[in-house]
Amino acid sequence: MIMKRIVFLVSIIIITATVFSCKKMLDPKPVNAVSDENPIFDLTSSQTALRGVYRALGNTGYYGESWVTLGFFPSGDIKNLTTGGASNLVTVNYRSDDVNFSTTWNAIYMTINRANNVIAKVPAVTDPLLTTALKNQYVGEAKFIRALCYFDLARGWGGVQLVLEPTGSLTNIPARSRSSLEDTYTQILKDLADAESLLNPTAALNKIRVTKETVWALRARVHLYKQEWALADEYATKLIAPGKYILVKPFNAWFANGITASDESIFELEFSPQNPSTIRAQMQHPTNNGTYRYAPTDAFVEILRTPAIAGGRRALIDSATQKGITQWFGNLYYRSTATDPAYILRIAEMYLIRAEARAHTGDLSGSLDDLNEIRKRADVPLSASATEEDLLLDIENERRLEFFLEPHRWFDLVRTGRAKVVLEGLSSATKVDSWENVFPIPNLQIQLDKNLIQNPGY
Repeated sequence: MIMKRIVFLVSIIIITATVFSCKKMLDPKPVNAVSDENPIFDLTSSQTALRGVYRALGNTGYYGESWVTLGFFPSGDIKNLTTGGASNLVTVNYRSDDVNFSTTWNAIYMTINRANNVIAKVPAVTDPLLTTALKNQYVGEAKFIRALCYFDLARGWGGVQLVLEPTGSLTNIPARSRSSLEDTYTQILKDLADAESLLNPTAALNKIRVTKETVWALRARVHLYKQEWALADEYATKLIAPGKYILVKPFNAWFANGITASDESIFELEFSPQNPSTIRAQMQHPTNNGTYRYAPTDAFVEILRTPAIAGGRRALIDSATQKGITQWFGNLYYRSTATDPAYILRIAEMYLIRAEARAHTGDLSGSLDDLNEIRKRADVPLSASATEEDLLLDIENERRLEFFLEPHRWFDLVRTGRAKVVLEGLSSATKVDSWENVFPIPNLQIQLDKNLIQNPGY
């Protein structure tokens, strides 16, 4: 079954994991994480279980590295510097036995299982210290994270098996087939609606914990993917209009100088020396204690070094020169202690979501205004595009630059139907077949679960 692999991972990995170490997450701070099989019976164990959900979200297989790289490796702007599976991702030569897919699939379902435990068990806890308001808060956060997990599965693999109850043993796991993509989106939106109703409407902004604003931001993204333009506009506006979040200047201030919850970041994951992020080492140069496994292509380096195109986004790359040879590398994650956050939702995306939605609905001046807010922040000349086609192309190009090294580019090209023409135009080594608009289900999952049907073409 789908969960057999997950439960094995849970029994080996989760039991030995330590909890998310950020002191801002939940107080008091538990010492050890709770296994998905352990009881949730009081305030402390409920807090620990929720902490484990956030920890799983930042797992190396998920937003700690693998999922993020799946979003930008096949962007046409990355070159692989090692042998192995990453080279196949860069050229969009997807294989169902690629460890990158199985690692990410397992990590996402492990996160779902942890969220399911909180959703199912916290409401039944009778500890008087765990008030109804706290129960609602914890379940709301878990429902948001489950929605995010299923959204990432949907945009990566299409409709998937919906597991909505915790799995704590290898027995009595119900059989389930893959849901349709539409049914998967229905569940995502249900979880988001539930989360919005449960979360405290007056809670202070907190970029490392789920709030109502976090829910609105993900809803804007989901509606964009579903081409529900009016709803995408509505939810993006909820984040833009109040001025709670701003486009900070210079461009690199949102990731290099430290930011507060009222600035750019809507939702991110925090790491620590005890719970480090691994993505930084992979992209950084050896002179910065990195392993330098991939780098921006030469052509994209030139784009980012062109002031009229990239402006302040030049800060996303840096270089090192050894023996007269200059090597360029990604610089979004740069802290030597591997404590860079994993950026999930920020206000720049809301402007570009609303710009795209408005272009599709005929509000061309509104679309242009939002696009130019991004361009002004980047210190590049304003766009004068006056047609829907030109605006959408400008928005696509802004997203390419704005979200370099964040998990957007591949999924943007797929959802707009432009993956083949764009990526094959950038490199003769890349060939995008129609079935590769979704990832392959990992071979091992197919072998474990007779109900799990492989995506066509693989």
